[in-house]
Amino acid sequence: MLAQLLLVGFSILGIVAGSPEMLERHLATLGVALAGTFLASYVPPAWWIRNARWLYLTGLAALVVVLFVGIGPESSQKAHRWIALGPITIQPSEFMKIALVAYLASFFSQRGTDYPISGPVLAIGLAAGLVAVETDIGTALFLLFLAAFILIVIGVPFRRLIAMSLLVALLVAGIHGLIIHELQHITLRVDAWRVLNLDPDLIQRFDPDYAQKVRDALYQPERARIYLRSAGLLGHGPGAEPPIGLPARHNDMIFAVITYATGWLGAGMLLLAYALVFARGLQIATRSTGALSMLALGLTGYLTGQALMNIVVTMAIVPVTGISLPMVSAGGSGLLAAGLAFGILHAAARHAGLLEEVAA
Repeated sequence: MLAQLLLVGFSILGIVAGSPEMLERHLATLGVALAGTFLASYVPPAWWIRNARWLYLTGLAALVVVLFVGIGPESSQKAHRWIALGPITIQPSEFMKIALVAYLASFFSQRGTDYPISGPVLAIGLAAGLVAVETDIGTALFLLFLAAFILIVIGVPFRRLIAMSLLVALLVAGIHGLIIHELQHITLRVDAWRVLNLDPDLIQRFDPDYAQKVRDALYQPERARIYLRSAGLLGHGPGAEPPIGLPARHNDMIFAVITYATGWLGAGMLLLAYALVFARGLQIATRSTGALSMLALGLTGYLTGQALMNIVVTMAIVPVTGISLPMVSAGGSGLLAAGLAFGILHAAARHAGLLEEVAA
């Protein structure tokens, strides 16, 4: 809980420093996310396991529905990621992370790790493939990463991991092939990363029209790097004038804003908060058994793995993926999903007797 509250504090600071006009709405969203944490912490962990199949199927249905009635960001008319319910929008892919973790935990706890692989292959491949169709490649890749993390750590035999990887790759590639013509922005981001990190002269070898598109794709990571480099040890404070404009500074790039405000020392504290979540989540998993252990492990991987992916993107270590910082970035569905994941971990800690042990 202390680590979660520390992340909430950094979230508020990031909005104050980067997008103060959003503060009132962000505080309301954080309140909803924390309410989700509180409610989920009192749901017996076994409920998530018992209803894992229905949670997954509901999430899958929502991913299909969003393709037909969903809306996307203003910058893309082809992306479909949110379902509008009056003034509220829901992003099904955020909640699919929890549903997929629960499904895999339920499946392997009942059937063991050396069981025929058709169920997990379909579950992972359909979830990642449908999210890819939304043109949200970052989240699709993260779902694959999350599933791989769970399967490796719980000890699925190597031969089954290889077979599952090949079948999931074929399934995702088949779905991806239907929309390959709509994914030029992925190639642009990769080429922009290559120009930024490997070969600055590469852009000279592109034709003029494509070179300009690559320069546009460089806009965000170059500016994020300026924020990080100019932060200094102690930062410039949340009220400081930003060195330059930064797109998505309240969401995908909030780590750069927080670092500029609090310095490299503040960024280290933010990383420490996620490290505490990781250590505590592993402790809960090792003190639990069966499906509950797998559930705690998967949710820990979700919260900290996504944080790692967001931070390395902000530092331009990997190409831009458009994935948020859990419990820190602005965004209703992302914050609520992270809040629910924290709540389930709190309930799992209570079930494992860790809270009573600390109190004693």
